[in-house]
Parts: sequence; C-alpha cells; structure tokens
Amino acid sequence: MLGVGLGLVAAVALTLLGGVWARLWTPNRLERWAYGGAFALGVWAYLIAGCAALGWMGLVPWTPLIVVGVLGVGLLPPSLRFPPLREGNREAGQVPPLREGYQAGAGSVPPASRGNLKEGVVSGAGSAPPAGRGNLKEGVVSGAGLAPPAGRGNLKEGVASSADKWVQAALLALSAALGVLSLLLCALPPDGNEWDALAYHLAFPKLYLQAGRMAEIPFMHQSYFPPLQDMLYLWGLSMGGESAAKAMQWAVGMLTALGAAGFLQRRGVSGAWGAALILGAPAFLWQMFSAYADLATALYASLGMFALAYAVQQGSRRWLWASGALMGFALATKYTALLTAGLWGLVGLVWLVRAGQARLVPTLVGAGLLAGAISAPWYIRNAVWTGNPVYPFAYEIFGGKNWSQAQADAYRNDQLKFGLGREPAQLLLAPWHLTATPAPFADPIGARVGERVFLLPSLGVGALAMPSLWLSGGLAQGAGYLLAFTGLHTVGWFYLMQQVRYWLLLLPILAGGGLAALGRAARWAQLGYASLLTLQAGFTLWLMASVYLPLLPLALRDRDAYLDRRLQIYPAVRFLNTQTPPDAGVILLDETRGYYLERRYLWGNAGHHRLIPYDQMRTGDDLAQWMAANGYTYLLINRQFTPQGTPEAWRALYYGAIAQGRLQLVFAQRMVEVYKISDAGTRN
Repeated sequence: MLGVGLGLVAAVALTLLGGVWARLWTPNRLERWAYGGAFALGVWAYLIAGCAALGWMGLVPWTPLIVVGVLGVGLLPPSLRFPPLREGNREAGQVPPLREGYQAGAGSVPPASRGNLKEGVVSGAGSAPPAGRGNLKEGVVSGAGLAPPAGRGNLKEGVASSADKWVQAALLALSAALGVLSLLLCALPPDGNEWDALAYHLAFPKLYLQAGRMAEIPFMHQSYFPPLQDMLYLWGLSMGGESAAKAMQWAVGMLTALGAAGFLQRRGVSGAWGAALILGAPAFLWQMFSAYADLATALYASLGMFALAYAVQQGSRRWLWASGALMGFALATKYTALLTAGLWGLVGLVWLVRAGQARLVPTLVGAGLLAGAISAPWYIRNAVWTGNPVYPFAYEIFGGKNWSQAQADAYRNDQLKFGLGREPAQLLLAPWHLTATPAPFADPIGARVGERVFLLPSLGVGALAMPSLWLSGGLAQGAGYLLAFTGLHTVGWFYLMQQVRYWLLLLPILAGGGLAALGRAARWAQLGYASLLTLQAGFTLWLMASVYLPLLPLALRDRDAYLDRRLQIYPAVRFLNTQTPPDAGVILLDETRGYYLERRYLWGNAGHHRLIPYDQMRTGDDLAQWMAANGYTYLLINRQFTPQGTPEAWRALYYGAIAQGRLQLVFAQRMVEVYKISDAGTRN
C-alpha cells in the first residue's frame, strides 16, 4: 500500500497545484482539477522522459518535486498569483452574454443546425441567474424552473428538478465507492488479466531502469508506441513498484471522470450523472487499477473536445490553444490518437465556421501545429531508431527495420480478429454488442464469482440507454458536434480495430454531450435512466469487490503466493529467477509477459521481430548454435497459446532441437515448459 500512497500523494499534489493555474480557463472547481491535473501530469511525464533519454535515472524519483516546485512558484509571491475571475473577464473563462435573439425569456432557442453551446437550452420561463463559481452563467434551464447558482462546483450541484436529491446522492455515493475501491485495488500486483501491462506497459520502463537510460528494445515493437503514460509508470517503478505505477492510471481515470462531471455542471446538470456513467462501466473501472494507457488517451482527448466546445462557445483563443495542447498530449499516449486528432480538427473547423467563429480558424490551425509539436519527440525518435515514425504500422509507406510486409500483414490480420466483422449492419449493432456481448471485442479478461465467469470489458448499460433521454428531451445546443465526433470516431474504430479499450476515450465525451440536456427530459425518463445507472454502478462495484477484494490481504501478505495463484506462468518465471545463472538469457515462445523475469529475455515468435535469423536456419541444431552464441541458454514455451496443426517453419526449428536433445526439459507446470540447452548445444 505504500506505493499506492506515494502515487496518490504525487498525483493529488500536482492536480491541486495545476488546478490553481487552471483558473485561467475555468471557474468550475472540478474542471480546474481535471485540466490542471492533466497538464501537470503531461509535463511531469515529459520531464521523466527527458531524464530517461539523458541517462539521468537517479533524478527520476525526484521529478514530482521539481514539477511541484515550478507550479508552486506561482503561489508564493502575491504578485504572481492569478486573480480571481471577475465580471467581464471573458478570457479568464467567464461566459459571454447570449447573443441577441437567444436571450432567456425571448421565447426562442438557437437553431440546432448552428451547433453552438450558447449555452444550454433556456426555456421561456425567465432568465438564468449568474453561475457563481460552479457552472456557466446560462446553465441549462428545465421547463420546471431555473437553474440555481452552481456555487463552488461540487459533484451534486446542478438542476434540482432534473432528479430527486436521493438519486443524485445515490449516484454520487456509488461513484465515490467505485473510486475508492479502484484505488485500493492498485495495490494488487499485475496478474494474468493484465497481459499488456506485463508484456510492455510495465516491462519496457523496467528495462529502461535496468539499462540506466531510455534505450531501444528492438524485440518489443510496442516499446515504440508513444509512451507518455508509461513514463509515469517509469517513475512509479523507481519508487514504490507496480502499485505506485498503477496509481498513475487511477489518477488519469479519476481526472477523466471529473472533467466530464465539471463539463456537465457548467450545463446545469449534476456531475454525479457523468461520474456514475463513466466509473460504472466495467471496462473503464477495470483499467483504473491496471497499468494500461487507454485512460490517459481518454483524459486528454475528452478534455480537448470539451475545451474545443468552450472555444466555440466563448470565442476564446485561449481555450482553443488549450484544446490543441491537450490533443498533443493525447497523441503522445497512443497511435490511435492520430484518428482522434484528425477528427478534432475536422469537427472543430466545421463547428467554428457554422457557429460564426471563422475568425478563429487560423488559431485552430495553430493549435493543431501545437499538438503536433508536443507529440513530435516520440515520432521523431521512432524515425531515427527505425526509419518509421509510426513503427511498426504503415510499413507500406515508411518501411522499418526488423520488420517485413509479411509481419505487417499478419499484424493487421490479428487486429481484424476483434469484433464481429466489418459489415455495416454490425456497426449499427456495435453499441448493443459492446454492452451485452463484449467477448469478441477484447482479450479474454474474465472474473469468476462462484460458478459464474463475468467478462470485465463491458461498457455497461449507461451508454446503450442514453438515446432514451434524447428522444424525451432532445439535445443541448452544440452537443450534436460532440456526438458527431463520437459517431465518426466509432466508425473509424469499427474499421480499424474493434477493441473495446480503444473505444473508452469516447465514453467521457458521450457523457458530456449526451447528458447535457438531461434537465429537459421527461421525469420518467430521468428516473428510469437514473435507475439503470444505479444498477450498473452497483453491479460493477459488486463484481470488482467480489473478485478482487478477497485477494487483497493475500497480495499484501505474500506477493509470491498471490502471483502463483493469479498468473499461469509465474511458477516457471520463479524457477528461471531462482534456478538459473544471473547472466542466463531466456527466449519466450508463445508468451510475451516478461515483466517478472529477472533474466535477460527475448520474444521468440517470428511475428514480433527479425532479430533471430530463422530464414538462415535449416535444423534445430542451427537454432541451438545461435542461441548459445548469443547467450540464450533457456527456452520457455507456453503451450496454452501454442497453435494447433502443422507448425510453421521457424517453430519447427524449436521442435527439432527438442527432438534432437539439444533443448532438454528442466521444468514443466501448468502447460508451461522450460528447456535448457544441453552441453552439446554450446558447440560452435
């Protein structure tokens, strides 16, 4: 738990200090934390990356203090403190007056085709009071009355008539419980469900630490992916181990929920609705205590789109620059954010022009260049290392070392295995399948409760049932552009790779745009949707608590016993760590989860790289000779994932070496086998 505490302290300190700077953009407290925390974590990650690139690994544990010190400078002398928002301080984040003809009480609503968040939908009941410190001046006014002042920006603030207080209290309580539970579960060591964490998200930062600097890892093509979030894991591993690293993922997940909640508050809707929708999704909550990178993309992409909405709404260049910077950080987390950034530019262009803000188009272009500049170091690094800025993708265009067209085709075919095909009808059914039958859209991540196995990567019913609110009350002005972005991105996701993790970045955007007009929906629709959200959040809380909480005492008491129980390959890994020479090298076959190995290792499957010259080998003896010459004296095979049928030519080399006695079995348990090169195999 010490690692969780260290990660939590670092994330909270940076979020609070970043929130002070975020007063430049927003008067809403939740949004201050979200934007301030997002920028602070992004800057911190780049500082860690700089230290790693320069080989200053001894400085990495101290990097949060450096960032805190820089941010804290603005708090010390009164002359450097940011002034509070004042009337008329438009660029500081206050909403401009509604345009003529859109004034509350004028009896008209801005046409939906304009798509302007101008701001919310105002009934003819009268004018909305000032928003104070928690939401937009205009707010969202339901037909039952006016939106009250939002005050200081708590999650429960919003339109009182949109739901009973007990509904908001229930949603808030469940959201808080889900947040606390996921934080506690960060103390669990990564297990068999966290494949990507053990294969590369934690593995290559660990290799960086062992090398004393950021170094190329040619056998692990995922180590070339933009690693902004993985830099935070590098800090976590240098301090408190995996638990501190996981706390970084929890932090970006919570900031994502807070950002959507704050956006809804400024529409006059309680933020508890958005928080419950996001945190109640099993796929999202599971990631909050798993060392992946998808929630970092969700944080920066969603805040970037919300900032774009404010830029259009306020005619603010400041918000537009902030939106571009956030998209730059998103591009530094995953290649899939290239689609996100492209759609951000397209939707932003159309939105600005149709909202009468064409004068901001040059600023949008500049913000796009800023996004590119922020993310450029990772793409330049790849171009220098491999000749391909998006290695190993786009091989047909850029090429790339240690890769081939055959590997690129195989990689693409592996991606196409996710989902239920690319027929247009399946696109229409995707929301249903992501909720009710998520298995084809994810790796086999399951949780056993009694005799039942539940699939964790589900979006939950909140997103699926949201159209019922739109049918009842319509959409808020400007929300159509956020939903259009979500829809276009879903189309891209559908044809590129139907992996549910890659859709999670759209969940907070859907929450912000889809729930903005909640106060206009009929009461039966509000209460019905609240019931669904409550049931979904309650189910997610029960599921995660039932599966993982009973294991927490074991993990804290005996890490080895926990991993032995939860990770199929761990006994073999423990054997290699304790029964082999420290300088022994290991080849992993049909297995990539090398994080727990304390020996030098190499992925053996031919699809990962071209470092092993299989095409130059004819027999198992040739393979054994190569292994011995390069210091790889052990082989681990995970038979659970060995394909059936006639083996490929490269795989047959291993089977030949085993049949010839050049590789001798020294360990076998749980379908995992470990072989050692025989003395004869060391001959030149």
